[in-house]
Amino acid sequence: MPLDERSLPVYATPTLYADVIVPRHIAKAFTYVVPPALAQTVAIGQRVLVPFGSSMLEGAVISLSDQPPMGMKAVYLKEIRSLAGGTDDPELSPARLDLSRAIAEYYVAPWGQCLRLVQPKTPAKRARPLRYVATDQARPSTQQGDREGEADWALLETMPPEPDRSWTTRVTACLHASQARKIVLCAPWEDQISRLADAIQQTHAIGKSAIVLAGEIARAEWLGRLLSTLTDLSITIVPTSSAPDIWTGNRGTTPSVIVGTRSAVFAPLPSIGLIWVDREEDPAFKEPQEPRYHAREVAWMRAQGEGALVVLASAHPSLESACDQGAETYAVSPDQAHRPSIELVDLNQEPGGTLLSRKLVAAIQEAVERKAGVLLFLNRKGYARTLVCRDCGWMPRCPSCAVTLAYSREAGKLSCRYCGKADALPQSCPTCKATRFNTVGDGTERVELDARRLFPQATIARLDGSSRHRTAAARDLWEGVRLGTWDILIGTQALFQREPFPRRGLVGILHADSGLHVPDFRAAERTYQLLDKAVSCGRAATEGGRVIVQTRLPSHHAVQAILSADPRRFYDEELAARRLLNYPPACHLATLSASGKNRQEVEAAAREWKSRLEGSLDGKASIALLGPVPAMGRLPKGHHRHQILVKGTDCPLLCRLIQGSVEHMEGAYRRGQIKFVVDIDPVEMG
Repeated sequence: MPLDERSLPVYATPTLYADVIVPRHIAKAFTYVVPPALAQTVAIGQRVLVPFGSSMLEGAVISLSDQPPMGMKAVYLKEIRSLAGGTDDPELSPARLDLSRAIAEYYVAPWGQCLRLVQPKTPAKRARPLRYVATDQARPSTQQGDREGEADWALLETMPPEPDRSWTTRVTACLHASQARKIVLCAPWEDQISRLADAIQQTHAIGKSAIVLAGEIARAEWLGRLLSTLTDLSITIVPTSSAPDIWTGNRGTTPSVIVGTRSAVFAPLPSIGLIWVDREEDPAFKEPQEPRYHAREVAWMRAQGEGALVVLASAHPSLESACDQGAETYAVSPDQAHRPSIELVDLNQEPGGTLLSRKLVAAIQEAVERKAGVLLFLNRKGYARTLVCRDCGWMPRCPSCAVTLAYSREAGKLSCRYCGKADALPQSCPTCKATRFNTVGDGTERVELDARRLFPQATIARLDGSSRHRTAAARDLWEGVRLGTWDILIGTQALFQREPFPRRGLVGILHADSGLHVPDFRAAERTYQLLDKAVSCGRAATEGGRVIVQTRLPSHHAVQAILSADPRRFYDEELAARRLLNYPPACHLATLSASGKNRQEVEAAAREWKSRLEGSLDGKASIALLGPVPAMGRLPKGHHRHQILVKGTDCPLLCRLIQGSVEHMEGAYRRGQIKFVVDIDPVEMG
């Protein structure tokens, strides 16, 4: 007798539930029902589209279960709409998913926000990556992108020296190791370049990919062009806007070499063997928005997941890298034969208000006459740092950032160096109605004015943050720099953010101590690094190269280390001071900010935040709290911000305490009323 199918027992397929994180400022995951059609395809790491309020978001599955969340009825859960489409990478690898979670935990940021860093995006109209390939003429040619018409300039004054065998052997051992390795390379830039090319070639030879990180896109483009010449490999330059959403052609088995800014650390490349951080001390590697990651630290996180080699390269490493106990140090001493002679001018012995000392004026005149080239370095753009009323001492300040407004004579205005707000020049003092103002703190505009007056026969150019942002003018200026068009070039640190600056017969450092007066514990370190970069622009003493350093603090260890060409003199004294005051690398820092429109509410919220943290310490002596105090920086008009500084030697403990406190504070205050911001290992403190 045939069986009636209706009489057979029905075995229902168990309902599957997925925890999904979404790219929002929300710490928790949300549970969704997996529809039967997707039950066999959904996996951990899968990118899915889910309903979220009135919108549809792309999230990632972080766990699967056949049971709904405890205490929640399945009938109230929404279904996953579909798998995410539009890319050929629908699933996040375990390594990339783990990387996003590690960033979230370390930087106390919502996991969903960190997920956005590693998620491939749906293709859209965007800037294409550039690809350079070495040609028979030993010049890189553009194979892809919109810049085929760029000028083909000389990449280097001389080709870099060959790396020594010990470097090659060490890189080989690291690339074949079964775990991640880190090397801090302290070397002049010529030696860095040759070792970078060698490391890339070794990585390519074993079938692995390489990522090279640079602080600025102009620097990345220069590195890409140079590396294509030195390695004979195809080099892809990543535009800053493209992050991890590109290069579908690079996701196969062919090894790739990517050069880009901080977001390139998330490039979805296969089998990464090398991550190279160029000028690792560059503050541009710190992301200013949530999640506030540092590309140098994320490079190491990623290397640990990939078993890759990380190289932190610099002519003057940050103290954090120089004291990294988990890194090998490889130092290449500069060739003293290539060093210029360095002379000191004590401005305390010069007439008050001296900008160009008598010795420097004479040296400039001599260098101009013999066409040796002059660089005058002052790390302050504009005409003056600010104005001051001669009668009452009033100074114009930004209403949002509380800092003095810089004076630009060329633009005829005052501007804020934090938020960019511009004001017209005051006709009279708003306090005492006087009409007489003095300038305070010379800038590059003032230097240019004096140079044109003193040396009318010389060709003079100024390159600072203002001129650098005018694309056409900046291109012409840099072309003139390469060709040696200018007798005298005046500039700020903008000179050092691209390719190495061509060497000049005379370098004048006008106020070597100007950066030491910034309220930032890294002020001495950054001053030393800038002075070292400026000195490296001078030709060898055997070729008549001179550097004249003007300063009012001739005994400061940053200045003395430059004069004696002894980096250890700076590092040893600076590290001792950091340990005494308990600043990095002696500890980890976190800045906690509460901001909003109501000053009293902001102050109260900041005090409550500190109080909650103090209550969580439970006698933990490794954590210290300072503040809260009013904070400076970019703020919308009418907003206020108070800041707490947290110091701790135990970083995981510090992060856990902050995570619990910020979740409580965000829950205690109405959304939008007070904004709470966490910045782990902040870079800008002044």
